[in-house]
Amino acid sequence: MENTTEMNAKIFSEEQSEQKRRIFTVVSSEEFHENADKFPRRKELAHSLGSIRYCKAEAFRDCVIGTVRIPQKKEEKSPALTFGFYLTEREICFFEDGGRFKPWLEKHAKSLPEPYSPDRLLLSVLELATEDDLMYLLHIEAEAEKLEENIGRGETKDFFAELTRHRQKLSELNAYYDQLADIGELFHSSACKETVKNPQEWESFAKRAERLQNHVLLLRENMLQLRELYQSEQDAKQNKTMGIITIVTTFFLPLTLLTGWYGMNFVNMPELKWRFGYLTVIIAAIAIVVAEFIFFKKKKLF
Repeated sequence: MENTTEMNAKIFSEEQSEQKRRIFTVVSSEEFHENADKFPRRKELAHSLGSIRYCKAEAFRDCVIGTVRIPQKKEEKSPALTFGFYLTEREICFFEDGGRFKPWLEKHAKSLPEPYSPDRLLLSVLELATEDDLMYLLHIEAEAEKLEENIGRGETKDFFAELTRHRQKLSELNAYYDQLADIGELFHSSACKETVKNPQEWESFAKRAERLQNHVLLLRENMLQLRELYQSEQDAKQNKTMGIITIVTTFFLPLTLLTGWYGMNFVNMPELKWRFGYLTVIIAAIAIVVAEFIFFKKKKLF
């Protein structure tokens, strides 16, 4: 790709660029279509680049093509970093249209190790993409601990919004690491022996992706337990409220019977025209309340 030589040289220092420039290029989809004849698997590659929604790799006899979608790992929402790749024994070509991959590669250029080979370059890019992921997962774990503490203190405002946000991110990361592990296993397999010079390193990468995925699964389980804990707290509050309502209802039930009984006002009721009838009912009501209070107190109902 002659039209990308100058762009690639800017990514690395002068002493590094000449060697690395020979084995990799970064082009747009438009540039790919202009030079499609140079790619033997152009149909498969064009299909993969049509919509990059996940990480995948396909091995052929003379090359490996695939796509990578790196989820955003910051609090603010921003598009995921996506790119495609075409890997052969001698070179690798990256494809991207968002304009974010090249600056990202420039930012991490000094972290790319030597010695260099096309598959090692791709491996280094994927390793850089997951370099700080453990710290990010620890951050989510700390957020989960805060949610648990808030449940204990009864501070559950926006609980479900926070829980849903973390669960969505963990679901995305779970699929991401699963796909990366599949890519690592593919490059480690015999299907890529013609293009891969470092199969053992790809095996290590696949195991690292699996460990990250296991961490994500533990966090997802923790989120589920937090949801159950929150629901248990809500059920306990509801049961307590219902208990209070039941006690209050039981407390005033005899008084309700008393007022209903003497609210009939039949003509032959002896207390209707009795001088002390009203006072007697008041004293009876007070006596009933005191008796119920003593009874509930002994039964430790409040």
